Amino acid sequence: MLSERVKMLTGSQTSGMRNRARKLNAQGVRVGNFAAGELALDTSASIKEAAHKAIDSGRTQYTDTLGIPELRDLVAQRITRKAGTPYSAEDVGFTAGAKQALFSAALALFGPGDEVIIPVPYWGTFPEQIRLAGAAPVFLETTGSAFQIDADALARAISPRTKGILLNTPHNPTGVVYSAAALESIARLVLAHNLVCIYDECYDELVYPPAAHHCIVKLVPELKERTVLIGSLSKTYCIAGWRAGYFAAPKAVTRAIANLLSHSASNPGNLVQYAALAALSADNDPFVERIRSQLLAQRAIALALMAEIPELPCIIPQGAFYLFPNVTFMFGKNYQGVRLENVESLTELVLEHAHIAVVPGSAFGAPDHVRLSYAIPAEEITAGLISLKRFVQALR
Repeated sequence: MLSERVKMLTGSQTSGMRNRARKLNAQGVRVGNFAAGELALDTSASIKEAAHKAIDSGRTQYTDTLGIPELRDLVAQRITRKAGTPYSAEDVGFTAGAKQALFSAALALFGPGDEVIIPVPYWGTFPEQIRLAGAAPVFLETTGSAFQIDADALARAISPRTKGILLNTPHNPTGVVYSAAALESIARLVLAHNLVCIYDECYDELVYPPAAHHCIVKLVPELKERTVLIGSLSKTYCIAGWRAGYFAAPKAVTRAIANLLSHSASNPGNLVQYAALAALSADNDPFVERIRSQLLAQRAIALALMAEIPELPCIIPQGAFYLFPNVTFMFGKNYQGVRLENVESLTELVLEHAHIAVVPGSAFGAPDHVRLSYAIPAEEITAGLISLKRFVQALR
């Protein structure tokens, strides 16, 4: 009965583990939910007020497929500042989350016979969307270069079938921020081989000094006509469940995405668009700065506690809000007579006995790791990582 397209899909392990943690908490089992890819904070009062005002004003109609004109104009202004080159409202679109923007870009750009290079580790949705577009993901390992992309390795991965590359910085799941030098080298390869670049910068506002985020178009302006920029309001403004994303692309790509979405979602949520207008105003800059400061403090707590578990080495994340420790020390050991064969069995035992939910690195193409989010309350970080430490110490 099912199509071959959906038979090859599996559900998101990130969502699955997050939902399991929520279910256990609802049953009275106190679980530290390190699986959540969102901040455990409320959004700002001005954003909520804008949503209420839209409701009270009777904003119930369809909108343009890619969003109301004033929102597209505001998004274009934001991208122009970050990219250092002009974008107009006709270049951009507002979507029901960055995931919809990414999927639409994949469908608009790739098809059967195409290859798309994806650095490993990767966000689990990236390869699935490429496959759904009919193309083939080609994985580029970065574990040997501290999760930075090696330009020589990338050059070797390019074949006559390569159509594009999918980049994500600040990076989920590692927290790495790609360097300007690495991005410039990548951009030159994209131009030299006539590739296209999907550039996911959903965590661009969540970067910690001395690291700095770089928009690849700003580094190499001539890449603008071969790049789709992807952004999100979900993390920065604590509205993950509202579904608020956007993209900027060459006009032909933007028109193609508009055509696609006109036959699927019709338009992003009306009320969310008016809330997004408020989110993107300068009035919310202090709110975003508070988010950054809080995450920086929570990162410090998490790193200090991880340092007490030297068996699980972890790089210092420069952006986003994830730790990505190596857990191979635990493989082959026993916990209360149960052998930890791999990262999946590890995460199951940690959930059952340490009562913390973490995402197996296999969800990101890196089965030697797990991902932990530190965007949860500080007391949960402390309790959860102390519990993880005890679990590791109990291994035999």
